[in-house]
Amino acid sequence: MTYQDKLNLIKKYRNNPVAFVEDMHPDIKLYPYQKLLLNAMHSKDKIVSFFNGRMNQKLWLSNMRLEYMKLMQIDFEVWGLKGIDVYEKGVLVRTIKHKKGGDSINENS
Repeated sequence: MTYQDKLNLIKKYRNNPVAFVEDMHPDIKLYPYQKLLLNAMHSKDKIVSFFNGRMNQKLWLSNMRLEYMKLMQIDFEVWGLKGIDVYEKGVLVRTIKHKKGGDSINENS
């Protein structure tokens, strides 16, 4: 994908994640609650976090949601069993890993 192609995608799907998912998977119809979930990502007043986001990669909605947030350069976190992935402007900037044998965490950049 060229830089201009990426800019065109961002312009086309800016503030419209439902259209992004419907265009990428035209054979799947979104339920109203799924549309609300996708539209909730654009709230500028909060940090969006996904719990066990990596475990649900087989679910197409979770996968599309992560890809859309990366494309639109949104800040978000993905919480999982192995640690927390922190994305800023759609790019993975650091991983906070859990220490073995305890509840404390170890931050790695």
